Amino acid sequence: MAGSVNMVLKRHQPTLIITIVIFVVLIFTLSGVTTVAEATKVANVAKLSVKDPKVSGTAVVEYDGLQNVQNATLGFGAILLLSLMSRTDRQDAITLIASQCDIKISHVIPGVVSEEINEKAYPFGRGLEKLLTPQYMPYLGSWRSHMNTFKYIIDNKIETALIIEDDVDWDINVKAQLTAFAQALRTSRLRRPFSEEELERAPYGLDWDIMHLATSKANMAAAPRDKAFIKYNDPYRASSDVANNGCTGPNGWFCWGDIMAYTKLNETQRAIFPSYESVGLSAIAVSYRGAKRLLYYLSYKELVDTLDYSITDLLRKGALRGWTVSPPLLSEWKTHGKSDSDLKKVGLNSGQPGNMNGVSAGIAHSARKALTENLEGEDYWKNEAPYWNRAHDNANSGTGDVKVGTDDW
Repeated sequence: MAGSVNMVLKRHQPTLIITIVIFVVLIFTLSGVTTVAEATKVANVAKLSVKDPKVSGTAVVEYDGLQNVQNATLGFGAILLLSLMSRTDRQDAITLIASQCDIKISHVIPGVVSEEINEKAYPFGRGLEKLLTPQYMPYLGSWRSHMNTFKYIIDNKIETALIIEDDVDWDINVKAQLTAFAQALRTSRLRRPFSEEELERAPYGLDWDIMHLATSKANMAAAPRDKAFIKYNDPYRASSDVANNGCTGPNGWFCWGDIMAYTKLNETQRAIFPSYESVGLSAIAVSYRGAKRLLYYLSYKELVDTLDYSITDLLRKGALRGWTVSPPLLSEWKTHGKSDSDLKKVGLNSGQPGNMNGVSAGIAHSARKALTENLEGEDYWKNEAPYWNRAHDNANSGTGDVKVGTDDW
C-alpha cells in the first residue's frame, strides 16, 4: 500500500509542486504581500499579540499597530513634504536627514506663491483682508499650499498623514520618540480606549483630526479643562535648558517652558493635552476626516485669520479634535540668515551663514547636525595609505599589466 502511494506521489510530483506554488502565490496576492521577504515579515509580526493595558479583557489582536511607527512613514499612511519648488536647498536637506533615519517622503506638495492664485479663488472671510496686505501677502500662498495638501489626502484617501514643511528638523531617535508618544496615547485616560482596529493598525489612534507635533506656542484649555493633560516618559527628550525655548508667552500665550512648568515635567517627560490654541505648522499630522474638515472650514466656508490662527480658532470652538505634545517632537531649523523664511523678510542683514551654524530649538540630537558627524571625518588618502603604498611597491604597478580583480594593485 505504501509503495503504491509513493508511486502515485512520484508520478504526480510536478503537478503537486505547481499546485502548491499557485496556492502560495494566491495567498500572497490576496493578502497584499508581493515578495517572500514581505511574507516572512508578516509571518513574524503576526506572532505578536497585545492587550490594551487600560481595559481588562480587551480582545487579543494578531498584530500590534505600535510596530508601524518603525516603518518608513513613522506609522502614518504617508509623509507629505510641503516645499516651494525653487527651494531645492531645503529639499536636499530633507532628503539627507530622512535617509539618515530610514524615513521616506511619500510625496512633495509644491508650495504656492501668492501671486499665482487667481483672485476668484481667494478664500472668503475676514482673514482675506489681512492676507492681502503687503506684510501678510506671502501667507496667502501658505494657505493655498496647505489646502492643496489636504485635498491630496482626500483625493488619495490617506487615513493619516504627517505633513512637514521643508525647514523642519527632528531628533535622530525620532522613531523611539514617536513610539513613546503613540504608547502614551494608547494608555491615555483623556480618550476612549483604543478599538481593536486602532490597536492593530493605527498606532496614534483614529479619534483625532489634527495633531500638533512642532508648536511654536500654545495655550491649554481654560479651567476646568486646564487639568486635562497626561505626562509620559521619553528618555530622548532634551534637557530643560535645551527644551525650553526661552520665551514667556506673549499676550497670555504659553511657550514650551511655561507648559513644562505648569505640568511639572521632570527631565525625561513630555505632556500631551487636547489642542486648544496650538500654533505652528512645521509638522502636523492630519487624518482623512481632519483633512475634509480643514478643507471645508478653511476653503469652502471662511478664513478668519492666517492659516495657523484660523486652525487655532477651530480648535478653540471645538470644530476640530486634536492633540498637542510639549515640548514638541519636531522643530524648525534656523540658520539666522535670509533663507530662514519664505513668509517673512528675516535675517536680510545677516547674509547667508549656511547650515553649519544652524540650530533647531528643543532637539537633543538634531538629525541635521548629525549629518556632519556621519558624513565628514573620512580622509581616504590617510586611511587607505597601506593600499596606496602597496601599489607603489608592486613591480607591475603602472605598467598596464595589473589584472583587475586581483591584489596586484
